[in-house]
Amino acid sequence: MKLVIAITLIFLFPFTNVLGQGVLPNKLLWAQIEASNLINVKSEAKIALKKNTAFVFISPECPLCKNYILVLNDLCKKYPQINIIGVVPGKSYPLLDIKQFAENYNARFDIYLDKNKTFTKVLKAKVTPEVVLIDQKGNIRYRGLIDNWQAKLGVKRKVITEHYLDDAMKDINISNYKLTQTIPVGCLINDL
Repeated sequence: MKLVIAITLIFLFPFTNVLGQGVLPNKLLWAQIEASNLINVKSEAKIALKKNTAFVFISPECPLCKNYILVLNDLCKKYPQINIIGVVPGKSYPLLDIKQFAENYNARFDIYLDKNKTFTKVLKAKVTPEVVLIDQKGNIRYRGLIDNWQAKLGVKRKVITEHYLDDAMKDINISNYKLTQTIPVGCLINDL
């Protein structure tokens, strides 16, 4: 009997990472994205559904987010087939402030306001900046840091040696690709 239990646990172990994060079924995830009532601060455009998309949770006051706009703009240029969407969670910033932030930093991607943090809760984002990369089927392919520039809160590396989001975007169409995660470092999203 112990052997059967051990074999069962060994078989189920690879699935514990996926089950542990509470990923929603694929179709439900895109439906939840569509129903999240995100407000585009730059235009009337809606989020293109069922397309590879990197959601980046940002805050207009977060110094890290300001610095990463240039990196995200470069990724937009490098991977035009993948959407990059900025998401500002909460009610702390009015639309005009977020729009001004986007203009000041020349963001080349759409930025949405998640006023009630519904979408933020769906993707379980905790800090800004934090990335959740979703493939066209709704599978979460990567979650966490943009790169390893921020070693820990308040400490930045002189040389970036890991480009997590870039690598995940490059590999997004590989069929046997597995979820990778890093622990994001940044400003906590309040009231989650």
